[in-house]
Amino acid sequence: QVRAGAATALSVADPDVAVPALAKALADANADVRKAAVLALTRHSTTEEARAALSTATTDSDADVRAYAARAL
Repeated sequence: QVRAGAATALSVADPDVAVPALAKALADANADVRKAAVLALTRHSTTEEARAALSTATTDSDADVRAYAARAL
């Protein structure tokens, strides 16, 4: 819950700080953390780095993560 909350909080952080951290969170073992990271990256989807990270999330093992990532793109 703490890692998912941190990912959610990064949705309002500066993209230069948030996007690299959120991209790393996409590799977390917990699907809820990955989902929170995708949702936070959606807020930063105007940056190329965020779109690249979202693109990788479209192949996630969790259907919700894939769906949120695809929808964000």
